[in-house]
Amino acid sequence: MAVKYANNVTTALTSSITNSATSIAVNSAASFPTLGGSDHMYLTIASAAGTEVIKVTNVAGTTLTCVRGQDGTSGVAGTAGDVVELRVTTAMLTDAITDSNADAFKNITDGSNIIVADSTSDTLTITGTGGTTVTNTPGTDTITINSTAGVSAGFSIAMSIAL
Repeated sequence: MAVKYANNVTTALTSSITNSATSIAVNSAASFPTLGGSDHMYLTIASAAGTEVIKVTNVAGTTLTCVRGQDGTSGVAGTAGDVVELRVTTAMLTDAITDSNADAFKNITDGSNIIVADSTSDTLTITGTGGTTVTNTPGTDTITINSTAGVSAGFSIAMSIAL
């Protein structure tokens, strides 16, 4: 589930909405980010009744499917022409940071070489195309080189000395 965002996106309601409507029609959704799977974005509705942050979970044409009253706000009724904007919100920033922390160096691969950072054990393992692995284990100041695929002992020793 990833939060999506874009710069300077503004549209307007095409018809009135209640303070609990979960399907909202807007003039245009063309500039909004594309949502897929469990992606979402946070939009702000600014109306005479107040300001509300909504969590949009789907965009179909110009219809937004949303969860109302997000980020400490309450549902507001709106009328045609009320502004709907993609603004920076606390919820957006929180989700973006959570997303980036969850994915940071978890698994980087080019199809043959893989780097895996395991946040649970705080280990970093690098696996090369030939199957050789280098594992750093924090707290022990040790680096283990497993030369299972033809790497010479001399190479392992040289790597250990270099590190």
